[in-house]
Amino acid sequence: MAKNPKKKHFTKNVKEKDASGIFDFLNALLANQRFPYILSGIYFIVMLIVSLSYHTIGDYGVETDFYEGMVYEAKEFLKGNLIIEGYKGPLYPIFLALLGFVFKDYFTIGVIICVVYASLFIFFTYKTIEKIYSAQIAFGAALLIMSNSVFIQYSYSAGTDLFFCALAMISIYFLVKGEQLKLSYIFLSGFFASLAFLTRTNGLFLPAAALFCFVGIRYTSRHWKKIFQQSLIYIGGFLILNIPWSIYKYVHKGDFLYDRNFTNTAWELFGQGKMSWDYFQAVESPKFNSMADVFLRDPVHFLKEIFVINFYENFVGDLEKLLSIPFAVLLVIGVIALFKRKYLKNQVFFFINILFSFLILLPAFYSERFSMFLISGYGLIVLLLLNREQLLKINLGGLKLSLIIFLVVFVWSMVESITHNSKQIDFGPQEVLAISEAAPDSIKTETNWVIARKPHIGYYLDMSYRKIPFVSTYDSLITWMREKEADYFFVSSFEAQTLMSYTTNQNEQQKFYNLLNAEALKPELIPVTYMNYPPAVLYKLIR
Repeated sequence: MAKNPKKKHFTKNVKEKDASGIFDFLNALLANQRFPYILSGIYFIVMLIVSLSYHTIGDYGVETDFYEGMVYEAKEFLKGNLIIEGYKGPLYPIFLALLGFVFKDYFTIGVIICVVYASLFIFFTYKTIEKIYSAQIAFGAALLIMSNSVFIQYSYSAGTDLFFCALAMISIYFLVKGEQLKLSYIFLSGFFASLAFLTRTNGLFLPAAALFCFVGIRYTSRHWKKIFQQSLIYIGGFLILNIPWSIYKYVHKGDFLYDRNFTNTAWELFGQGKMSWDYFQAVESPKFNSMADVFLRDPVHFLKEIFVINFYENFVGDLEKLLSIPFAVLLVIGVIALFKRKYLKNQVFFFINILFSFLILLPAFYSERFSMFLISGYGLIVLLLLNREQLLKINLGGLKLSLIIFLVVFVWSMVESITHNSKQIDFGPQEVLAISEAAPDSIKTETNWVIARKPHIGYYLDMSYRKIPFVSTYDSLITWMREKEADYFFVSSFEAQTLMSYTTNQNEQQKFYNLLNAEALKPELIPVTYMNYPPAVLYKLIR
């Protein structure tokens, strides 16, 4: 490993002691400056074809947010209304609105955006790691990302996940990009950090990590005057869009920093595992008005859960849910080995970003999709382990042991990804598509309101949507829908099971179950169209 030169700026890429590495047979290919374009381009073409062929409707998981929130916000933006959602920034809905206005089909555009930004994440991860280590290590890390089952799933799932990941990595790339760190690169890093933050609020880790490195390890300079100047330029790039957004929030919400993510922390601390999400949102969530309320409910529990338990459980969650078994095993060994290495400042900078991106997720409930950005760091750690001189010297059957281990991890991950995503990619409610195609065009208008458990049917019927209420009787459901002046009611197995879970009264459960039978007499509901397998009915409500 090259020693750390005492220079004001890092001046060259860092190579491993054994320059051949584990991919020495690909050296000529990796030396080609076009290779990262080819690699990410291949992923883009393959995923685009697969996504548009098989992912014809979003699932009832994370893509619910796409139909219910992002499409709605995009449409409102085109009407001149910029929605303050409270959990994320406005950038993605604005981007979706501009493309959706041109191409009309928001879902297809959403899928294409995911594929594009997944490919950009691969490209900029490769370029970043190539700058701070080598093309060989960058190539291996990119392959581990491309073979990851969670990464592949969210490459075709409409949402903000990989849009955010790509913007965050671009921000980091600009601070390792040049032989000399130009002021323009610092500004652009801050600007892309701003775009990431205006997509998802956990993008705050980027300015936190950058400013920590500017001051803490004097990453950009050893002179305080220059550090101050560069910090101001970075902050300027970060605030150039955030200041107008904060002013807009103050005008409409009375708070420059308006944010509702504290409810996710409240769910993590006081709801998850104790009650259903629907019950928490309807009954418990309104009791909290700020992060201070969440903290003061039980300060000891807050500190213990967030900073001790979540630190451990989130990492274990990544090992179990985000990574394949051999990848996870090597990562644990690699993390231990990290403390036995020497690093240049650009390498320290990258790992501090990875650490901060991990830490900022601790207050939120765990989801492996939140951790996707970390795959870049996890992959790098594994490649550094496999590229250690001791392993590179061991050969088995004419192949380096490091290469054999890497191939086991890569193939295992690919098999796991294919198995998982072959089932997941078309898991969405196909009955929604069938019902929307069978429904008469005359009813497809935003002036009509449809009630359902999820927003998908509203999107495909071009109707306004409301979620079914938390009710325990059939009559109260009908009364509520009439009060809300609903026009249509969509019922599939999902809606029926949800309503049945709201009561223990067997008579009421049977009434809810009978909603799946379009031929059963219901004076308040007239079937418009239905299907028997899977069961689904679109009713018109008699008011």
